[in-house]
Amino acid sequence: METFSFSGKIQMGKDKQKFSREIEASSKKHAEEKLYAELGSEHSVSRGQIELE
Repeated sequence: METFSFSGKIQMGKDKQKFSREIEASSKKHAEEKLYAELGSEHSVSRGQIELE
């Protein structure tokens, strides 16, 4: 397992909120999918509202 770092913005109503998070996964693609799932669940947003940098 590796640790991948992500940062970006989440659309929260009319505002965008910055985030940064580290995810442990076997590949970068798997980490990205896990990130979308976690953020979507925590903030009730869809993938289209999550912008990765």
